[in-house]
Amino acid sequence: MKKKIKRIQIFRLAVQLLMFILSPGLFILAFSGFKSIYEMIIKGDLNFIQVFPSLIEFVTAIIITIVLGRFFCGWICAFGTYNDLLHLLSKHVFKINFKVNEKLDAALKYVKYLVLLLLIVVVWTMGSSVLDTTSPWDAFALITDFPQVLSDYTIGVVFLILITVGAFFVERFFCRYLCPLGAVFNIFSRIGILKIIKPSEKCGKCRVCTNNCSMGLPLYKVESVCGGDCINCFKCIETCPRNNTKVNVLGENINPELASSLAIAAMVGLYGVNNLGGIALAKSGLTTTSSSSTNTTTSTTSTSQKYTDGTYTGTGTGYRGGTTEISVTIKDNKIANIETVSNQDTPRFYENVESEIISEMISNQSTSVDTISGATYSCEGIINATQDALTQAEASSTASTASISTADESTTDTSTGVASSDSSVSTSSNDNSSTTTNDETSTANTTDDSASITTKDTVSYTDGTYTGTGTGYRRGTTEMSVTIKDNKIISIETVSNQDTPRFYENVESGIISEIISAQSTSVDTISGATYSCEGIISATQDALSQAKV
Repeated sequence: MKKKIKRIQIFRLAVQLLMFILSPGLFILAFSGFKSIYEMIIKGDLNFIQVFPSLIEFVTAIIITIVLGRFFCGWICAFGTYNDLLHLLSKHVFKINFKVNEKLDAALKYVKYLVLLLLIVVVWTMGSSVLDTTSPWDAFALITDFPQVLSDYTIGVVFLILITVGAFFVERFFCRYLCPLGAVFNIFSRIGILKIIKPSEKCGKCRVCTNNCSMGLPLYKVESVCGGDCINCFKCIETCPRNNTKVNVLGENINPELASSLAIAAMVGLYGVNNLGGIALAKSGLTTTSSSSTNTTTSTTSTSQKYTDGTYTGTGTGYRGGTTEISVTIKDNKIANIETVSNQDTPRFYENVESEIISEMISNQSTSVDTISGATYSCEGIINATQDALTQAEASSTASTASISTADESTTDTSTGVASSDSSVSTSSNDNSSTTTNDETSTANTTDDSASITTKDTVSYTDGTYTGTGTGYRRGTTEMSVTIKDNKIISIETVSNQDTPRFYENVESGIISEIISAQSTSVDTISGATYSCEGIISATQDALSQAKV
């Protein structure tokens, strides 16, 4: 019997390879968008319009998934393509024909929900960094810079190797059992309008559809499939010897080639529209808001005047020798507030520990606090910068104390002179009056000095456009232009970069929008394009350092 050409599978493979080359990190960006939405919801500050530019990939994928099913997984996802290519290699070159027991396969498919739950609870909710270097996705997305990936994602590389071995024996091993994004799409895809129907009365006993299903679904048991673990690969349709399996949309059977073409066109078109919308929002300024953080906790009382009231800025060395700049506010001889001015740290590590370390220092009124495991260097940068600022406040207090002491000695001498002469009582009174006036002047001067310190050390920018440079992917140089107006960042543009275009373009608008929105470079990098993000962030920080008054 002559085998028919599987045109859908040829078309699908072509789309997969094209997306693998053009957007290998798209699945990471989509999952990062889901993470961002969750974190904003639990913090109670979800502003969809404001953060939309960084959610484009997830919004596109979830809309198509809800309406048409998991075409993203079956046709677009680069990690899914990687699994498919490994299976083709094992099947046709190494002749491996391993089959998983049906009951075991069904049980193992629940593991991906446990992986998703683990990420949500431990990483997203608790803020732990313990799993930061374990992602096989990140390791895969940055695999072209293998020495760096091996250093930064050692455990992730180990998991990637294990997944690779698993994919040789089980088709779509990662997608079936471990993919947290697949777990999300599994839930949302069940309400779609596209189904695969298979009337049992027209079926034989061949089970060809089941044997060829990429996700190992027991199709012989059902008459239709809508979403869930189905990734719309359409293998079941092309392999059915009776042409019994059909694609059905809203009750009507349609050509599977037409269905797949329309689905891919819809996804590409929606992605393009979302990108244009995100760029328009960023340029319109609708995503820009001014933000500030205030940390308040109880503090201990000091009996001696250790610090002079005011705001002081200190610097310290954080992760990879980067500079962390911290602003410390002293009020009534106490540490009233600590804020990050800037940092050259890895955002995801820094933000995981920032609030906790700051709260501990304010609570203890001391920099003698424990660092947090997994982000030691980030903690040390904050602590050292805070200590530097406190040293300035302490020195200012010492100088003020010395000045007051000198004034007191002068006052004592005058009083003694007055007391030694009965005839100079009247003069003594005048002198005391004069002394009071001088004390008031001294107090006024001290207040002015405090105000001067506050003004000097509070970060502010001079209006204008500044250009800064940073280090991006593979140590390439990224150059950014930052425009300041009315002491705010109103525009950030790329001047040049030596990055990989597909990675850079995928994250550029999202990272820029977040920096403008936060009015700070302390923003999360996007998994799968970490180095590209760091290039943009560090170049922006360099420009801002030039703009500081």
